[in-house]
Amino acid sequence: MKLQIVGLNIGFDETIVRGEPDSGCFNVLYVKDGQILALDCINRIKPYVQGRKLVEAKARPDKNQLADATVPLKDLL
Repeated sequence: MKLQIVGLNIGFDETIVRGEPDSGCFNVLYVKDGQILALDCINRIKPYVQGRKLVEAKARPDKNQLADATVPLKDLL
């Protein structure tokens, strides 16, 4: 298992899971007031790279798109 973390998940008010945890490949996004604070990536490299840009940009993407694992994170910038 490979865990990669972007940002600090302190003070979040919502978590969004992308992917299926049972598959062993998924992401957990930590959100506060619509802004992405942090991202945990389990066995997923591409979302880690894309998610880093979202955290750095203090992005506030649409929650429905954020929860949709078929939408690449890079498209939410």
